[in-house]
Amino acid sequence: MKPLITFIFSLTSFFFCVSLLSEPGAATAHNDGVYIVYMGAPASLKGSLKDDHAQLLDSLLKRKQDALIHNYKSGFSGFAAHLSAEEARSIAEKPGVVSVFPDPVLQLHTTRSWDFLKYETSVMIESNPRSDSNSTDAIIGILDTGIWPESESFNDETMGPIPLRWNGTCASGQDSSTFNCNKKIIGARSYGAGENKSRTPRDMMGHGTHVASTAAGVEVKDVSYYGLAAGTAKGGSPGSRLAIYQVFSSQNGSQGSTVLAAFDDAIADGVDVLSLSFGSSSFLEQEFINDPIALGAFHAVQNGITVVCSAGNDGPNPGSVVNSAPWILTVAATTIDRVFESDVVLGNNKVIKGTGINFASIQNSPVYPIIYAKSAKKSGVDENATRNCEPNSMDQEIIKGKIVVCDNEDSLYPQRNKQDEVKKLGGIGVILIDDELRGVAFNFGTFPMTVISSKDGAKVLSYINSTKNPVATILPTTARTNYKPAPTIAYFSSRGPSTIPKNILKPDIAAPGVNILAAWIGNDTVQTLKGKDPPLYNVLSGTSMACPHVSGIAAAVKSRNPTWSPSVIRSAIMTTAAQTNNMKAPITTEKGTAATPYDFGAGEVSTTGPLQPGLVYETTAIDYLNFLCYHGYNIATIKIMANTIPDGFTCPEESSIDLISNINYPSIAISNFDEKAGRRVNRTLTNVAGNAKMEDAKTVYNISIDAPAGLDVQVVPDKLHFSKIDEKSSYQVSFSAANPLKKDVFGSITWSNGRYKVRSTFALSSKSGSVALDKK
Repeated sequence: MKPLITFIFSLTSFFFCVSLLSEPGAATAHNDGVYIVYMGAPASLKGSLKDDHAQLLDSLLKRKQDALIHNYKSGFSGFAAHLSAEEARSIAEKPGVVSVFPDPVLQLHTTRSWDFLKYETSVMIESNPRSDSNSTDAIIGILDTGIWPESESFNDETMGPIPLRWNGTCASGQDSSTFNCNKKIIGARSYGAGENKSRTPRDMMGHGTHVASTAAGVEVKDVSYYGLAAGTAKGGSPGSRLAIYQVFSSQNGSQGSTVLAAFDDAIADGVDVLSLSFGSSSFLEQEFINDPIALGAFHAVQNGITVVCSAGNDGPNPGSVVNSAPWILTVAATTIDRVFESDVVLGNNKVIKGTGINFASIQNSPVYPIIYAKSAKKSGVDENATRNCEPNSMDQEIIKGKIVVCDNEDSLYPQRNKQDEVKKLGGIGVILIDDELRGVAFNFGTFPMTVISSKDGAKVLSYINSTKNPVATILPTTARTNYKPAPTIAYFSSRGPSTIPKNILKPDIAAPGVNILAAWIGNDTVQTLKGKDPPLYNVLSGTSMACPHVSGIAAAVKSRNPTWSPSVIRSAIMTTAAQTNNMKAPITTEKGTAATPYDFGAGEVSTTGPLQPGLVYETTAIDYLNFLCYHGYNIATIKIMANTIPDGFTCPEESSIDLISNINYPSIAISNFDEKAGRRVNRTLTNVAGNAKMEDAKTVYNISIDAPAGLDVQVVPDKLHFSKIDEKSSYQVSFSAANPLKKDVFGSITWSNGRYKVRSTFALSSKSGSVALDKK
């Protein structure tokens, strides 16, 4: 397992970390600086509290004219401003204020996938799915690093007129002479504060362009990354429009207040889906009222916007999933059936399978001396440092002219440092031994480098020790398709169970996030090979790449069913997911063990199943209000947060986190399960098959239960009858066990009428069993 710091410096994808500086609570003011003042729903909806926002701002600006950074007033109420610690504490006590917290600093953490998903789906589809042509009215908002509008992936030749409901703008900023929106990119905004207020939404880093084209890029034939991954690139919803919100403009980071400003604008602009490939580190995850993404998403969902977020790159640590609020669709990352092989050929003609992207020009014959780094130890240096190829640990005279075998067991120096160190000392190649990193193809440019498994590493070391003059070579990369098994869980993908909140199963879904080819910026220099033009398409990995796959599918579902709410769309995506790989066997982790819902949620997303789910679980506004009650918020706070609240609504007298299991979510999670008492949870399904004329709407669904040994699961009733579309039917699930559960257990409940299968995953952790975070 690689600690977070290794991933920060090594992964070629980007997953952004919110470095939250506050502790949970309504007011966490310790230092002078920028604070976010969150005041719940928009002032226009708050009745007697509608003037609180204006009065606070007026009072502040009279004292400090330049204090204001962002004013939130469209999707929710509040502002970000320069405040002293004392001012922040004082404002937290004012009427209408939900929370005041330091503005979190955000740092970068950094083709074939759609075909693979298409072929792996259990639902038969047309060769040209209707979802592609019918998705013209869906608008996907991308909060990221901007976009490269000239990319062919954003060509608008086949697009119809911009939807009349679009309220956004194309704010090209300093790049007004060259940055142009069109019928594909219908809106673009950039954000900044102080000296950075004049910006452009043009992407100068590549990540946002890659994400946007994965979600909604049009079909572009004959693309590749310098010949690798050649084929046709397209997004999940090629007919959807894109609205770009550039919240990151450099690797120096951004602020949570900026993310909230983008949410505020996106709600007013009229997007249908919001895609966020960033989030907090699992070590710094905050309570919802102090979390900019959770707050922004809460109000977006209240306005009918589906919010899709990446689960994080802190895997495979248990309990590392982030973006876990129940109103967010949280996405884990999996592999696809394409790998980038860079093999090692030894002097005895044995070929060792390696992974990586390199365009090395050394000979294919094994003629280069090979050495284990430990054999080049400098005097006085720790042996572990040397065998891990750490800086200043190896003797240059011994390394020069050789291929060096490096272990990768240290936490402070990622593979890029090892590559640079060997190259600096005159080495001609690196063979890195690492079981986890072997699952992701890192880009080593023209330097001969590859990653092999520990099992194969032992073979290489055995060969080195068996001969006086060992030799080898590293072959340039080739792409291999139809690789099996696939998908598997990406080693870096963050895992459940969720800790904030408990009793919600996260992640929700998994999607391809490894070795994904998508559009790139046109002026890149970092990824450009010497003597070559900049690549127009690039290969990246991360939950950042998995997220837009689901965003695209959500947009396709929305365009087919424009009246569906975010929770209905989420249900359609979750209940139609797959749990088997391309060998018709259960999906596995990076270690080859059976994956669980803590790894992939409901399973691997389907491209077509969500278009025809049969039945759906609608998580209502009342469900979310009850969730806030159960999570511990008081009714006064909830009334400020919610856009609307039913007359007479109040929190149940005995609210507790255990009751969260009972909100109408597509999956079931029960923590601290008491075997003696058992548990009952209720769910309601809505029929969405058929049409208003009741054609094909009359149907009966039967239950099937997949439960682990030792757990008794009963469902009442065992049949659900529907006679019309939008009809609802409820059932109760009872869990019991004769003996204490020794570990977390998983299973599923599936309703089927012969045409549709509606599957709900469940996960139970026991009071008497092992602690969930200790399970792996």
